[in-house]
Amino acid sequence: MKNISTILKYIDFPVIVTLIIVAISFTVLNCNNRELSKIPITTSSEKALEYFNEGIALAEKLRGQEAVYYYLKAIAEDKEFAMAYMQLALVQTTPKLVFKYLNKAKLLSKNISEGEKLAILAIEAGFNNDREKQNDYYLKLIEKYPNDERIQNIYGNLLYGLSRYKDAIKHLEIALEINPELSQPYNMLGYAYRQLGDYNEAEKYFKQYIEIIQDDPNPYDSYAELLLKKGDFEESIEYYRRALELQPKFIPSRIGIATNLTLLDKHEEACDELENIELLSSNPGDLKQMHVAKAVVNVDHRNFDSAIAELKMNISISKDIKDDLALGQDLMNLGGLYLMQDEFENALRYSEKSIDYFERADISQELKYYIKRQLFVSAARVAWRQNDIEKLIKYTKKYKSSAQKTLNLNEIRNVHELTGHIYLLEERYEDAIYEYKQADLENPIILFMMGTAYEELGDYKKSQKIYKSVAHFNSLNDMNYAFIRKTALEKLDN
Repeated sequence: MKNISTILKYIDFPVIVTLIIVAISFTVLNCNNRELSKIPITTSSEKALEYFNEGIALAEKLRGQEAVYYYLKAIAEDKEFAMAYMQLALVQTTPKLVFKYLNKAKLLSKNISEGEKLAILAIEAGFNNDREKQNDYYLKLIEKYPNDERIQNIYGNLLYGLSRYKDAIKHLEIALEINPELSQPYNMLGYAYRQLGDYNEAEKYFKQYIEIIQDDPNPYDSYAELLLKKGDFEESIEYYRRALELQPKFIPSRIGIATNLTLLDKHEEACDELENIELLSSNPGDLKQMHVAKAVVNVDHRNFDSAIAELKMNISISKDIKDDLALGQDLMNLGGLYLMQDEFENALRYSEKSIDYFERADISQELKYYIKRQLFVSAARVAWRQNDIEKLIKYTKKYKSSAQKTLNLNEIRNVHELTGHIYLLEERYEDAIYEYKQADLENPIILFMMGTAYEELGDYKKSQKIYKSVAHFNSLNDMNYAFIRKTALEKLDN
């Protein structure tokens, strides 16, 4: 499992909240105000700091739910412990609680150190999808605390999320130069090299990650994901099982096994594996992950009715816990699934309905504006699937005029995607390819459309190469891949 995790993004819709599980070096803020090499921490209680650091140690190993216990104990000792609230926000599995604890951290940030304030502002900017501002805050932290290995690590995480893999590697390596025992950079170096296609280097770092923390599940989970990507499905399952031997409740490994089984066309076994989650956990976030993963399995199996039923279960869970933000995303996800079925009215209806719940949620106005803009994307995608070029151009122009002002990478990629769809319908295939290359190339549907453009140009060799890459994309628990995988396989020569 990556150091970067997302909540709320199950289908190709906006990343509303991107969580970087962050553990920053902490020492008690001293009274003489001298400059420290690590970010200082403000707390009135040594005991609170002790609990806090125990939580950090667990969060570093991506054992966030275990870390919750220690963060809460730290807050019990010091009720104005701003950074404990911030870290507590980062390990939540439902968005309502994420923002509850982040807002509390902000309220308490008046009397904390400058480094802590910058860290909270950076996390807030990330939640608001303001990557430019988030980048600036982390650069300030690096300038002020260049020898803080965890700041170098978290900035490497951010760069990874921006697809700047070589830059990410640079900062992750700096983190290890400062502290070779810090486990997280090994994990993310493995993922960064994997994204660059250097599987040998990725394997080297994942195996070092296993050596550093042999008794934790995530190193085995991460290496299993590399094996999944390579198409070594049976061996991948073995490593996921090793993770579960260490921690049976490690949900990502259950989902990883189900993904492997799906790609082996063992859909019933995949669903059985996922149903174990319900036996192991009553956490709403875990149950929602289960339902999304089961929906992915059913889409791959072309059982859309069952997939829709799974996503509707998530709507019920969000209503039960009174989480408007989660409910808004559930409705948006459901709209995306209806779009895959060419049920265009439902696709638009659920996307539009989601906005009502986002508006009620306790989130910033900037984030609400961001979400509203995504309605143009939803409407444009519907128009594209309907071959309605006039509407597609209209909604793309509306989206582009607002999205380009934000400099948000996700929005810029969306503009390129929609423009590529326009050119494809206009039979301007070379222009479509140019646009698709600047869109989200982690979306197998966009890659497939690029292959279609090459095929229309008569470039059979390139189209076959792209169709093959889509058919064997082997991404983890990916709704878009589930939708397009078998279509891509049908395009390949036997």
